[in-house]
Amino acid sequence: MTRESELMLYFLLGIPAVVVGFFLLMMGPIGWFLAAFLGIAVLGAASVFGEDNAEREGPARVNCQHCGSRTDAGEVCEYCGEPL
Repeated sequence: MTRESELMLYFLLGIPAVVVGFFLLMMGPIGWFLAAFLGIAVLGAASVFGEDNAEREGPARVNCQHCGSRTDAGEVCEYCGEPL
């Protein structure tokens, strides 16, 4: 999913969610309970069906022992040329 389509998805889902949330909060105690219940349900679903951090991580990176720069794990440092 591209960044633009992700932002559009948040926009298209966020505006109706705010309207529904405002309506529920205006209903009084029953609406407050429903708003809290729906909020907890959405957060639970997001944690269950959300992306794992392992999918977002890039290549393994390490600190060079000689110069301290952050570089890709490999044979030599990209900055100082010393072996890792």
